[in-house]
Amino acid sequence: LKPIPAPPPRVRARGIPAGRPARTPPLPGCGGGAGSTRQSGPQMGLMSTQLRIGGFLAVQFAFQPFLTRWFVSSATIKSSVVLMCELLKLFSCIIILACNGELGLMIRGERTWTPGETLWSAGPPALTYTAQNLLTQTAYQNLDGMTFNVINQTKILANAFFVFIIMGESQSLVQVLALACIFAASVLVSFGDAAAASSGATVSYEDFMLGAACCAAGSALSGLGSAVTELVLVKKQRDTLVFSAELAALSAVSLVLNLALDLNGDGALVRANGFFHAWTSETWLPVLANSLGGLAVGAVTKYAGSVRKGFAITVGLVLSAVLRVVVTGRPLTSSVALAVPLASAGIILHVKQPRRRKVEKQSQ
Repeated sequence: LKPIPAPPPRVRARGIPAGRPARTPPLPGCGGGAGSTRQSGPQMGLMSTQLRIGGFLAVQFAFQPFLTRWFVSSATIKSSVVLMCELLKLFSCIIILACNGELGLMIRGERTWTPGETLWSAGPPALTYTAQNLLTQTAYQNLDGMTFNVINQTKILANAFFVFIIMGESQSLVQVLALACIFAASVLVSFGDAAAASSGATVSYEDFMLGAACCAAGSALSGLGSAVTELVLVKKQRDTLVFSAELAALSAVSLVLNLALDLNGDGALVRANGFFHAWTSETWLPVLANSLGGLAVGAVTKYAGSVRKGFAITVGLVLSAVLRVVVTGRPLTSSVALAVPLASAGIILHVKQPRRRKVEKQSQ
């Protein structure tokens, strides 16, 4: 009979005492060890990017109305300001597309793009955004920054309405409550500032009502444009950056046609006084801030999500209230003190709750 071979000796890892099992190295990203250290670098970099972009959006959101009121004269032709904003957005999108290689793919025909598709998908929202921007310039000149920012949040209410009409998607119960908070905040600020304007404490009552009406109308158009944009981006799966460039280009074209046809009187002003009438070197500051703010909204939504974008807007609202006291010297009234937290709570509640998306029936 052959003898039974002895079992092979146990291989002992260097530095591990006999009888103690060797520890299995942790998987990358599962905590402990070099794997988690290697993974923490990109995560920390992403968090840093989110904080920087979100912080810029909050500051731009708070300062934009003040910058426009300080550095854009009431005699400045509004179409010229909006046109320069759109051209800066377009050039910024083209530069980004060139840097990430998307522009080269489109030029070589490796990425499908047709002018007809651009016209049908980006044309309608471009018209609404153009009208909204013209109304916003008037609102900037007649409202203080905090009042404008609070009333402007009614665009969320308009967006919810138009999304239901266009896409058939309803709001959850919590989102309805959030919309009610935003609407109540805008009413509080409007009535409080209207009372101050009627007493002659701030701007004239007529100027305030003009600014509030333009802001409300612009917010409604913003909600409509956002609903159409969502339909294009979600249902038709368009690239976000390409679509932003298309919007800016078509908005610029619509503004040039407006000046050529003199639809709102700006064309006659340009022919009489020149395109850059009443512009100064400081006028470019709010124009540049507006263009970068539009890109920041898309960047925050892409890298941080809509919830963190809501937090950034909330911080911007609080900063607007602080600037109202520090810059304009106006006291923080009870209506403002109640409206800012109401609007902030409404924004946070709305973006944190999922929308009730319409379930499409599949054909049998």
